[in-house]
Amino acid sequence: MLTLSPNATIAEQGKQSLLRAALKLFAENGIDAVSLRMINREAGHKNHSALHYHFGSKMGLLESLAEFIQSWFEESRESALVAVETSDTVDGKKILEAFVTPYLNILKEEWGYDAVRFIARMEFDADSDTHHILNKFAGPSIERFKKLLVKTYPELPKKLLFQRFNFCITSIIMGLADYKSLKDSYMGNLNTRPEDLVTVMLDVCSHGLGAPCS
Repeated sequence: MLTLSPNATIAEQGKQSLLRAALKLFAENGIDAVSLRMINREAGHKNHSALHYHFGSKMGLLESLAEFIQSWFEESRESALVAVETSDTVDGKKILEAFVTPYLNILKEEWGYDAVRFIARMEFDADSDTHHILNKFAGPSIERFKKLLVKTYPELPKKLLFQRFNFCITSIIMGLADYKSLKDSYMGNLNTRPEDLVTVMLDVCSHGLGAPCS
């Protein structure tokens, strides 16, 4: 959908230009700060009804973007997640690696960095309706991760375990959404490749995930 076939119709090209424009603007400015007029202008559409025709509303547009990106994640993650689910030896690091795999993969796409930043915006900047959209499409895979966590750490209370995992995944999402700013970090120039940053994240998060209760 965001990488269009050369045989796409004019209508499909128009829809894609709106999606790409919306993704870029949401990633850069946040959900609330972007209007439909801004998206139309960024996409180069003179017809202001085009966005309403394709998506109905701003929430419809958000849902289309979230559905596409989360479906992309699910497809990219599936083999890694199945491998963990069927392995005889599972630990927190392997579970987190399965989660983060599609984030590294999507960053290789032309629109991938905007996609990661868009998901981060939906996580941290948006209202409950937007969170509902995100949870709707991410929910099925998160349930699979929850089962893996309970199986791997039966000694930990579920709520605590899920709090720790939530902290890990939100930290990973935010870290990757902001990785291009690491050259200006509080600690100085920490600029690095996403792959190297993820290695650091996995080392830190996997130790904390299964730590004994204090």
